Amino acid sequence: MREIVLRAAGALFFVGAAFLWGQSEIRAGRRRIRELEAAGALCRFIRQNIERLATPLPDIFAAYEDPVLSASGFLPILRREGFRAAVEGADWGIGEAERAVLCSFADALGRGFREEQVSLCRYTEDRIADAADALKKSAPDRERLWRSIPVLGALSALLMLM
Repeated sequence: MREIVLRAAGALFFVGAAFLWGQSEIRAGRRRIRELEAAGALCRFIRQNIERLATPLPDIFAAYEDPVLSASGFLPILRREGFRAAVEGADWGIGEAERAVLCSFADALGRGFREEQVSLCRYTEDRIADAADALKKSAPDRERLWRSIPVLGALSALLMLM
């Protein structure tokens, strides 16, 4: 009897862990979308301040507030060390392709004339928005997979072990 209870508890633990893993992956995907939207909003804010007000970059960085970027550590690093260091040093879940876009934006930001800077911001904003839209479109399917595949995999492993 004791062996059956231990096996059942182990099986529940195994399936529960698989379920929690799937839920954490769903949360990570949603976080990535929120962070991409926040990065796009930052690019938009920078563009608007350069285009309309000709505000210097340190003043733009100091004026911007976003809870998503603050939570990831991006904004404090941005204000202290600059855009490139913030992209590389922030604890966020965006992919390497999006980081490359933001790094190239950081490298070109502050170099060139006002119109060039506005165009750079608009280009980066569009690329980030496209990446966020692609993730949003595929999110329901990915979430459905993360809800089912880990649990089904755990159940399959349990069936093979029993």
